[in-house]
Amino acid sequence: MTASKNTTTDPWVIIVGAGPSGLLLALLLGQKGIPVQIVEMAQGPDEQPRATHYAAPACHELRRAGLLDEIHSLGFVPNGVSWRKLDTTYLAGLDNTVPDNKDDSIVCLPLHKLAHVILRALDQQSSVHISWGHRVLGVGQDDNGASAWVDVDSPEGKKRLTTQYVVGCDGANSQVRKSLFGRSFPGFTWDEQIVATNVG
Repeated sequence: MTASKNTTTDPWVIIVGAGPSGLLLALLLGQKGIPVQIVEMAQGPDEQPRATHYAAPACHELRRAGLLDEIHSLGFVPNGVSWRKLDTTYLAGLDNTVPDNKDDSIVCLPLHKLAHVILRALDQQSSVHISWGHRVLGVGQDDNGASAWVDVDSPEGKKRLTTQYVVGCDGANSQVRKSLFGRSFPGFTWDEQIVATNVG
């Protein structure tokens, strides 16, 4: 896995966040030869168990990236999925029976394993570089909008990265969103805390 490669020219796109969305976007762009730099605060991919089910819209993108066959080989296609209360009371569910069309069926693979599938594919893309340990401090653009920038706190110290486009894939506590909207971004935080895990 590539840690942090130095580029001689500015990337065309900087993606903030090396979760599955950021990694998959980088792969799709890299497959078109577009120079991309991913900046991620963590020192490596997130190994925590989280999502496991990917429905048809996600599978469409994973297929476009050439990953779906490997995901099927590592995971499985369930007959269906359901949501239940702790006492097993049925709340809602989806039938996953799609005759003769495996590509549009829900597929299951823990999210951290999916991340490693994408990272292995990214290793084959010379135009994509991942910078681990880069905490984003802010984003912006120059006065005429010709270029954008991302300020980061990196292992080498604070620095400014320049690019044509910045994409925020940095989750619920997005620094990109805060830089664009401040604290006024619409929405709210649930009072309840949700804990998720994978069980076999």
